[in-house]
Amino acid sequence: MRLNRGDQIARLDGLRLRDYFRRYGDNITWRTLGREFSLTKRQTQEVLEALLKLKMISPSELQHDKKMTQYETTIQGNALGMAKAGKPVKRESAENTLRELMERVKAVNERQELAYRVESLVVFGSYLSDAERLNDLDVAVELKPRSDDEGMWQRLCQASRDRAYAAGRRFRNVVEHVGWPQHEVVAILKNRSRTISFCEWQSLFAMQGFRYAVVFGDKERIAALLKNGEAVHCSRNCEGGPLSAIGAPSHID
Repeated sequence: MRLNRGDQIARLDGLRLRDYFRRYGDNITWRTLGREFSLTKRQTQEVLEALLKLKMISPSELQHDKKMTQYETTIQGNALGMAKAGKPVKRESAENTLRELMERVKAVNERQELAYRVESLVVFGSYLSDAERLNDLDVAVELKPRSDDEGMWQRLCQASRDRAYAAGRRFRNVVEHVGWPQHEVVAILKNRSRTISFCEWQSLFAMQGFRYAVVFGDKERIAALLKNGEAVHCSRNCEGGPLSAIGAPSHID
């Protein structure tokens, strides 16, 4: 997803709303919204209703304050939170980025010290169109624990966090602490690329009628998982050539 300066969503500046979703994705209330955009309580209620209609937010399962409803971003809201603001990407550049990404997939699966390996990777979105200028390179990656042995896997996870601490990183909460080993792998795959837009693997299950192409993994298994999607053959450097040399994922026994 890509935003342009001046775009409005629910009568709010799209870029500012994107930044708000990034900061308050799991704690959206009329209070934080009003403070962020200098709105009255009535105005915030109107915005919240508009965002609900756009299916960008939904009421949180846990409500901590009976006097104030708490919301969280949906898949669409998360997509806005990850949206980029910039010029479209040339297809040639996106194709080069995909080739480089697949080389990093191979490197990740060969790095035995990482707690997770890449099981599957699909591309979707504008890359599968005929357009020569794309919004970005939309990909979703499925990660699996590298070892089936619980003790070994826990040691790999702790080693991942130790590397983060050694690099000066501090986790803000337990969610970041627990999820870091996966985040480490995703960060390696992304390699700070502005072209790649990662989508959570589980969020694909809720998408309806989308087209995707498998660039790594078991096509039949993925098709069984993504029943609401349409698997297509990608003729744009998705398959064959250097990508086919990646091989099967490896395990630590």
